[in-house]
Amino acid sequence: MSFSTFSGPLRSGTQRYNPGRNTGLVVLTQSLDTGVVTAGAGNVDTPLGILPQGSQIVDITVDQVVVPGGSSTSTVSVGNTSGGAELMAAVATTAGGRFRGTATAATQLAWQTSTTADTPVFVRYAVGVAAGVGRAVITVSYVQRAPDGSQNPTTFEN
Repeated sequence: MSFSTFSGPLRSGTQRYNPGRNTGLVVLTQSLDTGVVTAGAGNVDTPLGILPQGSQIVDITVDQVVVPGGSSTSTVSVGNTSGGAELMAAVATTAGGRFRGTATAATQLAWQTSTTADTPVFVRYAVGVAAGVGRAVITVSYVQRAPDGSQNPTTFEN
């Protein structure tokens, strides 16, 4: 098995042009596996990836696959700056399982990424008590749109 890299956006459907256009854009993902976090109390900031210019985030999930031990706590936030939470405010993940941040107007606006440059994505894994360990997989799902943010071509391009 191998990977294939292409320049998007990638449309799928049988009718590309009006009036019966039924094409849609493919949802892509980038993920970060924190590995087992054994840091002392404090923040672990890690780059997750870079989203192409004009992309739209459609979901951010946190799968806490190893729960922190003892009395430790953990929270995860996602931002477009190191230590930031512009894309997802901190979510308590101590219990383990799948989590999503609370959507606000500010986070939803930030999900409409830059139309002038690629958008870096960072994860902050905050450890509450030094004795704990934990592991999370953070996934950002997004649609790669045209660099200006448009979802459909304005001309008969292929």
